[in-house]
Amino acid sequence: MKLAAHHNLWLALCAVALAAVCVASILGPVRFGKERRLRERAVVVRLSAIRAAELNYLHDHGVYTADFGTLVGGGYLADSLQYVPFGGGRRFDLAATVQVSVSGRRLPLVECGATYDAYLDGLDANSVANLIEEANRSGRYAGIRMGDINAGDTRLSINK
Repeated sequence: MKLAAHHNLWLALCAVALAAVCVASILGPVRFGKERRLRERAVVVRLSAIRAAELNYLHDHGVYTADFGTLVGGGYLADSLQYVPFGGGRRFDLAATVQVSVSGRRLPLVECGATYDAYLDGLDANSVANLIEEANRSGRYAGIRMGDINAGDTRLSINK
């Protein structure tokens, strides 16, 4: 049975369309990963600046602060550094406390972080939701965080 020329044209167009869909399905996650790494680097830079400001505040006052207004007003941190990059004006989550150890030693702790949905805003919502679900399932913070009040992290390490 001989196919008409217009049937061959339709088959070729379908093949091209399927190839385009395949390429798009491969490049989408690649683009997401590239943009995610770019945004994470920007968040880590800001968290490093916040860590330096908190350490200077600790040196001067003996405790950390959970208020960006205190850091900015005291000249420890530039005003723009309290905002999550690519976060649409959202601020980093900041918490500070003093825990008393069994021996009675006072241990000042601070935690500052940005969630995935804050700094990955505008990217593929399904990929962001998958990251959040994976972090929650494994018991990790769903984003990037400096310090950990619950774990007693005094080194102020930055964890992804």
